Amino acid sequence: MNKLSQNAIIGIDVSRDWLDIHILPQGQQQRLPNTAEGHAELTNIASEPGTVVCFEATGGQEWRLWAALDTAGVEARQLPPAQVKAFAASQGTRAKTDRLDAELIALFLAFRPAFGRKLPAQKLRLLRVLTTKPSQLVEK
Repeated sequence: MNKLSQNAIIGIDVSRDWLDIHILPQGQQQRLPNTAEGHAELTNIASEPGTVVCFEATGGQEWRLWAALDTAGVEARQLPPAQVKAFAASQGTRAKTDRLDAELIALFLAFRPAFGRKLPAQKLRLLRVLTTKPSQLVEK
């Protein structure tokens, strides 16, 4: 894939196995595995200054990717799925595919450039794990 222009937005539909990517303004699409190798390739693609990566909250599927991007110094934001869905409806989009979702995620951030949640600090992530999964701490 060619180098990106500055201020590119990379929208990602994150699933257990795949990262479906849509890059604005070029309109390029790509599918990478949701593995350490795929994360490294995405980090390389997103390494241009001014590039922002965005994805929906997916119940935890995005955390490894998010941490890899953060470690590499790539700006990444998590978007609320309900707002992306409302944006899609406002655009008259009814179809639902992974590639289309990636495009809508990128378009949403282009429409609302300051929106999205940044990765919480490591201590807050640890606290979240400890408070959301207390049953793992209880000895049976």
